[in-house]
Amino acid sequence: MTATQPAPTVLPGVRVVEIAAGIAVAYATQLLGQLGAEVIRIEPAEGDAVRLAGPFPEGQADGAPDLDSGGLHRYLNGGKRSVVLDLNAKDGAAIAAELIGGSELLVGDWREGGLLPFDDQDAMRERFPETTCVSISDFGMTGPRAGWRADSMIHEALSGITYVSGAPDREPIALGAEVADHFAGLMGWIASLLALAQASVGERPGFIDVSAHEVIGSSDDHSLSLYVGTGALRRRFYSRVLGGYPSDIMPCKDGHFSFVTPQSAFPGAVAELIGRPDLVDDPLLNDRRERSVRWRDFDALLRPYLQAHTPAELLRRSDELHLAFAMVPSVADLLADRHLRERGYWLEGPDGEDVIGPPLQLPAAPLRAGRPAPALGSSSAAELGAGDAGQEA
Repeated sequence: MTATQPAPTVLPGVRVVEIAAGIAVAYATQLLGQLGAEVIRIEPAEGDAVRLAGPFPEGQADGAPDLDSGGLHRYLNGGKRSVVLDLNAKDGAAIAAELIGGSELLVGDWREGGLLPFDDQDAMRERFPETTCVSISDFGMTGPRAGWRADSMIHEALSGITYVSGAPDREPIALGAEVADHFAGLMGWIASLLALAQASVGERPGFIDVSAHEVIGSSDDHSLSLYVGTGALRRRFYSRVLGGYPSDIMPCKDGHFSFVTPQSAFPGAVAELIGRPDLVDDPLLNDRRERSVRWRDFDALLRPYLQAHTPAELLRRSDELHLAFAMVPSVADLLADRHLRERGYWLEGPDGEDVIGPPLQLPAAPLRAGRPAPALGSSSAAELGAGDAGQEA
């Protein structure tokens, strides 16, 4: 490959139309774009939720922000094209229909369809027989909650994850990130790839319905398997997972760390860590069930050592002893992480800033990441090969 030859991509020649509708849809199409697909965002004139979310450069938060400068937009929409269309107007819907008809994939939340029959699967199949429609919505297209709106915190609560998160004597807590949106977007991306694979052998699924609620609800295997297998309800118990103790976030000097119970080397390694070789045969170190019941005794044994050492010191020592310790890093720590740097996870953005890289690596066809996000409406319908406003919507 020479300097004049473009790098190979996984999805050359694939066109994706995105009906801009929030994080989940934008994340799914971002991943498709990184694999080489052309992604066209159909956006309202006022911008969508991703553009409006920010964070915006200093000085813009209190006034009318520059919708092209928001951090979430720059992250999720890199490399896409943007066209402003009013889907509730005849001309806008007609141009959108042209773009959709010339695409392999349509990805969106069908509540944003305007005059197009997005909520009618049969009508969409008939009108766009060569396009696979991927709906990513909060509760799916059918059922009593179809059409309801939610955010990640609500999905976490309704899925049962919030019920088991936090201290047993305190209120439930949320996860602190838009987990449901990204999980749903990831599932929409996978479904889109499967649809393209089917189309390559002459089959086309026509319609794919992704529910963010169902995606996040299936992610807690501990609670579900415990209840189905035994009838027992898992309850809040700090940050712990099932399977023994420790499996928790613990405080240390100047921070926190994660400690998960390993298997064979645990008793001797922990005894050496805290300078108590006399405890190698103690049931508190040898028996996982004993530790689960007497976890306060175990914490009291470990606490003096932890309070005297920083996360970095604990990580170095735990590596030497083959213990499953991990730091609880801030974003600043992640940016300085040597492992992520050497793998090329952090990329240089259009303005020289660090941007998140793709979630997988394909050496034979590197993913296209770190490209500039489009200005709102920076592409015209004519540039995209559409624009016959006289066509029936």
